[in-house]
Amino acid sequence: MHNQEYVLGSKSNQPEPSPENGKIRVKLITPLFESFIVEADSVLLPAIDGDMLILPDRAPIFLSLRPGRMIVYNKDQEPIKFLISSGVCEVRRNLCPVLAWGGREDKINPERIKRQLDIAIKSLPSTHELAKSEALSRIEFFKMVLKELNYDLDKNTLENPNKKEIFRMQEEDLGIEK
Repeated sequence: MHNQEYVLGSKSNQPEPSPENGKIRVKLITPLFESFIVEADSVLLPAIDGDMLILPDRAPIFLSLRPGRMIVYNKDQEPIKFLISSGVCEVRRNLCPVLAWGGREDKINPERIKRQLDIAIKSLPSTHELAKSEALSRIEFFKMVLKELNYDLDKNTLENPNKKEIFRMQEEDLGIEK
């Protein structure tokens, strides 16, 4: 039996190379796109059992993540903050892929997220039973993002309450500005 790793979406069956500069390669990967890749000195993850600081050359670990802030640290630079949904992360060989919905905090547009939250809440009663858990997860994630951004959830109601959308999050759902 071969103990070989495969990288999703790669054209070869070769494992992704580890960084050789004493850093950790952090990737934020969502179901639809790879949103961010950086080599960092450390990364703070919101694990289910509490926040966990990941440093280079640590033993392999698999983490279940809760919604919260992921913070990427590099010496002599401002930390980069992300708001992420629940997800998972497997750290090994200085590779830290985080599989969750999320985006850079400074690029998230709270007004757009509020509109998406309004759509999700108003569409929930007519959502097919098979999609309800995904819809509820999306609603909770949007509420967490707005709370972390200290956004007033009571302001700005949606103009068209009959609008329905599929509960598949897209890059624009997160309010990510390019």
